[in-house]
Formats: sequence, structure tokens, C-alpha cells
Amino acid sequence: MVTVLEVLSLAGNQITGLPTSLAGLVSLKKLNLSHNLIFHIPGCIYRMRSLVFLQLACNQLENIADQIQALVNLRILILEGNCIHTLPRALCFLTSLELLNVDFNDIQDVPTEMHLLTKLERVACHPLDKGLHILHNPLLKPIREILDGGLGALYNYLKSA
Repeated sequence: MVTVLEVLSLAGNQITGLPTSLAGLVSLKKLNLSHNLIFHIPGCIYRMRSLVFLQLACNQLENIADQIQALVNLRILILEGNCIHTLPRALCFLTSLELLNVDFNDIQDVPTEMHLLTKLERVACHPLDKGLHILHNPLLKPIREILDGGLGALYNYLKSA
């Protein structure tokens, strides 16, 4: 009997990467790699096209590769508590995202294409809320002030930029 793995949690194991063979987990829907020592999103993850949930909180990530746009089914992406400096344009093409948590990073600005993420309904504060979690970053003006007006205000600003 063959079982198809849909959920995998390797949280809190001090791992620094994943073997490329995990790319074969084509039915994987939820992957939790939080609380590890990962510096770069492992390349095999970008081939897991069925992922709807990816948790990489509390690692050592400094950036997000453009290959992230391959995860077209992703609805929840949690990257809080890392060292991410910028959000790539490619992230904005994940139009199925309902929750994007990038709190507690080093993000100062957002890409102008961020308005494409229409399923993010609001600037979220509570950890369980859907929406964009970004307020706990050293955001530069005018982004920080614009976010006080909500996600709609941010999107309008970005569209006119």
C-alpha cells in the first residue's frame, strides 16, 4: 500500500537544509520548517507545486528567491522572525495568498506589485488572522504611515507609484 504524504513538520530540529530528494513529495500540501537554522529556502521546496501552507518562521532567512513564484497554490506563507531585508517582486505573483506573515524581519519597503495580492484582505495584527502581517518591521516612510489606512490605502499608493 502506497501512502501519499500531504503534511510534513520538521520544526525545531536545528536543520540547515533539506535533501533534494524531498522534491519528489509532489502531493505535499503543508510543510512546517519553523524554528530551525535555515539560511536559504531549500531549492527542492520550489518543486513542491501542491503546497498551500509553508511555515519558515524563526530561521535565519535573509532573502526569498524569485523561484518562490513557482508555488502558485500557496495560500499561507509564514516567514516571521527571520532576517529578510526585502520582499522580491516574484512574491507578488502568488495571487492565491490569503496570509503572508513577514513580521519581525528587517523589511523597509514593499514591491510596487504588491497590489496584485488581492486575497490578502487586510493588514493583520493577530497571529491567527488572515491578511498581511508586516507592521513589526523597520518600514520606511511613507509605507508605515500609509499602512495606518489599511491594505487598500497601501495598494492605492503602490498602483499610483
